[in-house]
Amino acid sequence: MKKLTALCAASLLCCTQVSAQTYYDNLIIFGDSLLDSGTFGGLRFTNRLGDGNGDYRTGDYAEIAPQYLGNALDLATEPSNTGGTNYAVGGYTTQQILDTITTANLTVSPKALVLIDGGGNDFLQGIAMNEATIVAAAQRLVGGVGALNAAGANYIMLSNLPDLGKTAALQAQNLSSPTAAATASAGAAGFNQAVQTFANLSGMNIIPVDLAGLITFVSNNAESYGFANGTNAAYGPLANFDQRYMCFDDGVAPGGANPGCVEHPVYGIDGTNPNPDKLLFNDGVHPTGRVGEITGDYLIDVVLAPQAIGQLPSLGLGIARTQQQSLVQVMRENRWLAEGDRLFISASGAGGDEPSGGDQESRHLTLGLSRSVSPGLSLGAAISMADHELNTDRSEFAATSVGVSGLVNYREDRWLVEASVGLNVVDYSDVDRKFSLGGQTITASGGTDGHGWHLDGQLAYNVLSSQTMSLAPAIGARWLNSKVDGFTESGGEVSNYQWGEQSRASAQLRLGMLANVAVSESFSVYAEAFAVSEEKNADETIEVRNTSLGYTSYRLPSYVNDGDSFADVSLGAALSIEKARVALNLNYNDEGEGRESVMLNYSRPF
Repeated sequence: MKKLTALCAASLLCCTQVSAQTYYDNLIIFGDSLLDSGTFGGLRFTNRLGDGNGDYRTGDYAEIAPQYLGNALDLATEPSNTGGTNYAVGGYTTQQILDTITTANLTVSPKALVLIDGGGNDFLQGIAMNEATIVAAAQRLVGGVGALNAAGANYIMLSNLPDLGKTAALQAQNLSSPTAAATASAGAAGFNQAVQTFANLSGMNIIPVDLAGLITFVSNNAESYGFANGTNAAYGPLANFDQRYMCFDDGVAPGGANPGCVEHPVYGIDGTNPNPDKLLFNDGVHPTGRVGEITGDYLIDVVLAPQAIGQLPSLGLGIARTQQQSLVQVMRENRWLAEGDRLFISASGAGGDEPSGGDQESRHLTLGLSRSVSPGLSLGAAISMADHELNTDRSEFAATSVGVSGLVNYREDRWLVEASVGLNVVDYSDVDRKFSLGGQTITASGGTDGHGWHLDGQLAYNVLSSQTMSLAPAIGARWLNSKVDGFTESGGEVSNYQWGEQSRASAQLRLGMLANVAVSESFSVYAEAFAVSEEKNADETIEVRNTSLGYTSYRLPSYVNDGDSFADVSLGAALSIEKARVALNLNYNDEGEGRESVMLNYSRPF
């Protein structure tokens, strides 16, 4: 938190700013081959990238899903045997995953993000064969989650198991054993249900990863992603075999025995036009690099979606801020001009960059009156209407608001006291959260309501008062608050969430100078400059529930921002036309990447 420096009327712009920081400090991974980033001499369980000329037996291995997540968060995913934090090992069963966790003796940072999967090898190795052994495997996996939680992990992403019956291996096996795929599907579903039950009973903060739902979604939309799909009569004996379950590499030489899957005759490694990006499966059970990329995008969204929705209260603070600024000009006239009763209309447009990212714009109309109730004392009231937008790389928010405000000015000798208070009701009518899945933009939409308030006050002393010029040092405080109700979104395919309530507050100390110059009887200019210290730090989480699964809600970081010190400067001019007065105000502050506003004010006595 930064405190105000000494009064620096001539050098307010030197005040510095602090932008939001990335929350997570570590990515720790446990599991099997789906998460193994290269334990076996750099081997990853996906296709090689090839030499660029169609030979896919050479080149590096394609990245896997957690590597995309690590890249997005700027966190390493190197294997543990090379000094990294990825403990996943290809072929590991739930027992081996549990043993790895318990023997690692980790002390996990409270800001670490943990990712864990498992269970597939229990089925492939014949360990999970009936209800009892399937439930036991699920219990071991959740037991590993419990051990990580006991080691200090606050944010644990737990993946479910994809539908094993719809893998390339089981679909190939189904050709000779027609019940094999259905049996595997039922086993995977039972395992996922047991994991979910144990996870819910644990009371831990578990972030469910719906890998099963994602793979099903991609498979159902194979053509839109460019994957081979459906049957093809030109493939002879394979004419009735769905291309989605053909693999890139069956693991044997052409014509060899006991392949692990049905290799695609065209896009397979031995096909006429090898191309793993056209296929879902690299081998019998592992995805191609293209599917890994899509899965990586999904993991990124699981983590970053709360940060997108976490911007809604920032929009609410902007609404309260704009409402307060709409009262400034009439309070300025009450400060410098002769006492009187005034009707006023203020229209403003404001825009700027939020400290944590995103562009906010507001358009505001305020109607009100101010009345002199006694010598030196004026009271006023106003009603305001506005619309607002906040756009980021991952979201588009729109809202409308209606507010009521009250204001007071008091003058005695050279002392100036001013205050305003306002309440607003907000309709967040369009809340669109956008994310990418393999290059396709998905939009999850919703809407909600909220409210906010502001309280502002300042004390000034007019040290230079003449018929033409006034100069007054001032000290003040400003409070802003916003609250956003919870809501449920839709349209996000595999990423639809129920979001909990959010609130955000701002408390500012302000120190600066007020100046007014009467150029003529009808025309005046003014300038105001403040050094501002934001006293509220933000380190917030939001409650989330995945609506596609039966898991209980969990919490993830939604907004992080340190208290900010910044400059706030206003310049303007006012012109009297008969009895009316028209004023133009320009305001800029360098909070975050900067905010600016333009306000036109019309007032006349009554």
